Amino acid sequence: MTLNVLIQSNPEKGFIAAVLGWPDFVVEGKTKEEALENVKTELAHRLATSEIVSLQFEPTNHEHPWMKFAGMWKDDPMFEEVLEDIKAYREEIDKEWKQ
Repeated sequence: MTLNVLIQSNPEKGFIAAVLGWPDFVVEGKTKEEALENVKTELAHRLATSEIVSLQFEPTNHEHPWMKFAGMWKDDPMFEEVLEDIKAYREEIDKEWKQ
């Protein structure tokens, strides 16, 4: 297992080491090396006294939240004009990026 550890110098405590991705995993040490050793010790303790499980569940709402807006403008008489304006604007932007 490879972990990324952020080590910060702290004038009052020496060094603080935080394991990235584990928000509650922060240890201290007088030196960088001691802080990293403390990370290893704490990690060994956590893994020995706990387990990682995967949990699968079905969401209660199966509809995508944006689906209620799909097609809402299909009967609008101005819809085709809006699409043409969007297309023209997109082509203008594409020309600017190509230059």
